[in-house]
Amino acid sequence: MRSIDQAIRSLKHAAALVALASAPALAQNSPAVLPVSPPGSIQPTGTWGLASLDKATSTLYVAGMRGIDPTTNKLVDGAEARIRQAFLNMQHIAESQGATLQDCLRIVVYTTDMYRYRPLANKVQQELWSNGPYPPRTIIEVSRLNDDDILEVEGTFHVAGGK
Repeated sequence: MRSIDQAIRSLKHAAALVALASAPALAQNSPAVLPVSPPGSIQPTGTWGLASLDKATSTLYVAGMRGIDPTTNKLVDGAEARIRQAFLNMQHIAESQGATLQDCLRIVVYTTDMYRYRPLANKVQQELWSNGPYPPRTIIEVSRLNDDDILEVEGTFHVAGGK
């Protein structure tokens, strides 16, 4: 009897995982959630979208942006220039939906070296946000990023009217 109960629990657990795994795919096919990929943006480096707009909440979710030049789709040379480009890529997507950096609700920054790149991220953010006010930010040191990049930034924005 115990093994039957365990099997049933395992099946319920597996069904729940399948349901959770399919939820993002279902959301992307919903008329309430629009994929966002404006002209002049970078090309995704894998099976991910640049951003999604939730029309019900007027919230834009921008995927992690790296310092990729949208004209060449190659990483920008130089640490500060690359970090600036990552933020500019995020800004470009937000502005395509009518949002500004001041409409940013939250950002998350991933860096491979907190000591070296956090001061540069602070400098770039200070320039782009014109000395504040700044959105809440989480910065996390990670062991590695795609293409051995140094920084990635993702953002969540309020979009007036859900464009």
